Amino acid sequence: MEHRQKGLYQQGRQKLAQSCAIAIFLFAVFLSGGKLLAGQTLPVDLELVLATDSSTSIDDAEFDLQQQGLARAFLHPDVIRAIGSAGQRGVAITLVQWSGAGFQTKVVDWFLVKDAESAARFSDQVAAAGRQLRGMTSTAGAIRFSANQIASNHYEGRRKVIDVSGDGTSEPLLSRAESDRAVGQGITINGLVIFNKEYDLGELADINIARYYSRHVIGGPGAFLMAAKDYKDFQVAIRKKLVREISGQALALK
Repeated sequence: MEHRQKGLYQQGRQKLAQSCAIAIFLFAVFLSGGKLLAGQTLPVDLELVLATDSSTSIDDAEFDLQQQGLARAFLHPDVIRAIGSAGQRGVAITLVQWSGAGFQTKVVDWFLVKDAESAARFSDQVAAAGRQLRGMTSTAGAIRFSANQIASNHYEGRRKVIDVSGDGTSEPLLSRAESDRAVGQGITINGLVIFNKEYDLGELADINIARYYSRHVIGGPGAFLMAAKDYKDFQVAIRKKLVREISGQALALK
């Protein structure tokens, strides 16, 4: 009996030590704004890459509308609720800008968002991130770069999503190949098409861009496509899109 009690006591101490270690680790992650040290991996409910178009077809005013709209979305109650509904482990998010082949960059590093406070800190970083790219359009490059960000980070998400937004088309076969490759890695790719009125070629052009994204960009379980009628409408569209993909409603709405 005494031996059994001693064993139970030791098990209890081990469990307590494990719990304390986990708590210390999570607290360290919290203090670092969701950034992890080398060799550490943290399970999360969602890994999300926000890949925003920075090609030359987007002028500076339109880019600012896009960037500020994205920043404001993370302050909206609907997005905060979606973050809360995603799970207790939180959402790891990074912001990427992309243009032509070989022109992609991470402008906001991976950041763990779990509540309104952390969402506001992420929003501040998005709002402060200036434009770093211009050039041609390569959705294939955007998908490949974004998938590599997921593969090389220090998070392990229950779900993995790339959110690609843009106003143009490019190499369809390469885009489809990169999309299929990412899907094979367990990643879902959602799209947000922006109808750019500065280069308005009529309703047929809008239909062609949406068709291109539908056929050659999006893919994976629950993948979906949304559209913004112009850059002023982007703020509303990206907020609705974030709610769907963060909360996981896409599977139910598909």
